[in-house]
Amino acid sequence: MEKFKEKLASLRSEIDTANARAEAAQTKVDELEAEHNKKDDDLNDLQNRAKLLEEQLEKAESDLKEATSNFREADLRAEQLGKKAVKLQQEAKDWDKKNDDLEAKHKGVKDELDEMERQLEGV
Repeated sequence: MEKFKEKLASLRSEIDTANARAEAAQTKVDELEAEHNKKDDDLNDLQNRAKLLEEQLEKAESDLKEATSNFREADLRAEQLGKKAVKLQQEAKDWDKKNDDLEAKHKGVKDELDEMERQLEGV
């Protein structure tokens, strides 16, 4: 009977040790599950942020394309207006020259008229 009691005590001790190990293991499992859930949440947050950043990148690329297109159009328009300005400046020079020529002719005709008036006054 004594051996039976010793065996029973030994088994109880093993059970207590096993229970303690089981509790420790369960605690570790709970901690690991909590850590796993936190990492899942972090992963989901990072995936959402990555999606948002990808959408922002697409919008920025679209805006860049539009801005580049607008810049090219503005640059082309500026070039066209520059050419038109040069043409208008040349036309203005031509008109100034014609004006100077007409003023010279007008002065010559006026001088002739003044000379004729002087001659007619003498008559």
